[in-house]
Amino acid sequence: MIGSLALVRRSSLRAKGKVSDRWLVQEMGGRPFRQIMGFNADEPGRRFGDTAASKIPGRTGVYPLIDWGWHRRQCEDYLLERFGVHWPKSYCTFCCFPVSMDVLPAHLERMRSHPDIAGEVLRLEHTAMSLNPHTKLYGRRSLLEFLDRSRPGGRACLEAFERELGMPWALYHVRRLFLLSQTGKRRPVMRSTERVGIGRPRQLARRLITVSERHGINVEHDPLYGRARAWLRPRRETWPMAEELFVTAPARVIDKQDKHFEQEWHALLSGSATRLPLT
Repeated sequence: MIGSLALVRRSSLRAKGKVSDRWLVQEMGGRPFRQIMGFNADEPGRRFGDTAASKIPGRTGVYPLIDWGWHRRQCEDYLLERFGVHWPKSYCTFCCFPVSMDVLPAHLERMRSHPDIAGEVLRLEHTAMSLNPHTKLYGRRSLLEFLDRSRPGGRACLEAFERELGMPWALYHVRRLFLLSQTGKRRPVMRSTERVGIGRPRQLARRLITVSERHGINVEHDPLYGRARAWLRPRRETWPMAEELFVTAPARVIDKQDKHFEQEWHALLSGSATRLPLT
C-alpha cells in the first residue's frame, strides 16, 4: 500500500527499473551503449548497487555527478544559475525515503504548502497503519506525528485529512503467516486481506466493538479518526506464528490472498482458529 524503508526499493524497481530496462533491451538489441545516471556525490553507494544489478547486455553505467564530486547542493546551485529558478526535488508524495535522504524538513514544508495532497497521503498512511501498525510512512514515525494543529500549515493538512476520511469505510479481516522453510530460514510473510462489510466509520466500529466484547476480545478504538481494531491473534516474537485481526479503515483496500494461504494457515493452526461472527 505504501513504500517501506527496506533495503530493497521494490516499488522503484517494479515501476521504474523494470520498465526502462525492458525498453533498453528492445531498443539497443545487445549493442554496446552508455547509460548516464544522475546519482549525486551524496549517494555513492547507488553506483555500486546499479552496477551489481545491471543485467542488460552491452550496458555501461556512467555516473558523472559522483565522478565530479557534485553534491545535491552544488547541483541545485548550478540549476539556479543556469535557469534562474529553484529546482525542487521530485518524488512521489507518499515517498518514505525523505528521512533517509536527509531532506525530511523540506519535504514536510512542501506538505504544509499543499494540504490537499498531504490529506491524501495521511489517509493512505492511516489505511496502511490500520491493517498493519508497523507501516508508519517514515519508519519509526508517521506523517501524522509531524503535523501540529496549532500551526496554520499543519491545521490545513489535518483538516484535509479529515475530509479524506469522509469516504465510505470497510471492515477488514486481516491474517498473516510468518513461516519457516525446511532449513529453518524465515520465509516471506504470507498475507490475506478480506473486506467483510461496508459502511460509515462509527457504524462499523460499533459493530466490531459489540461483537468483540461479547466474545471477550478487547478493541482498540480511536474516536478522533474512527479506527477500531480487534486482535484475535497478536504478533509474537518467535517464528512460526500467525497474526489475525479485524479492523475498520477507508474502503480503498481490495481483497487479496497469497497462493496456498488457506492450506498453510490450517496446517499451522491445526483447527485452533479463534472466530468472530463477522464474516
